[in-house]
Amino acid sequence: MARSEPKYMSKYSDQEIVRSFTGAWSDGDPDDIKSALYAVIKRFGATSISRTTGIPRTTLYDMCKDESNPTLDNLCKVLDFLKAEKSA
Repeated sequence: MARSEPKYMSKYSDQEIVRSFTGAWSDGDPDDIKSALYAVIKRFGATSISRTTGIPRTTLYDMCKDESNPTLDNLCKVLDFLKAEKSA
């Protein structure tokens, strides 16, 4: 688990965090996707995701902001990161 993860998130497993992110895609609600992305970043660490995906840490956090419109390319890179984590 990430060091700065909020206490309430510790009750969720890695799989539940990932399912929340992929489920948000299924629902198609941009706000839910951004919220679930934030949970992924907090769980797996922005630095780790950034190193693997090539997305700067600041961009990862910017993708979660209300007014943001994350690119499909960046969101797919995060999905690829999660697939690699799952198989590790």
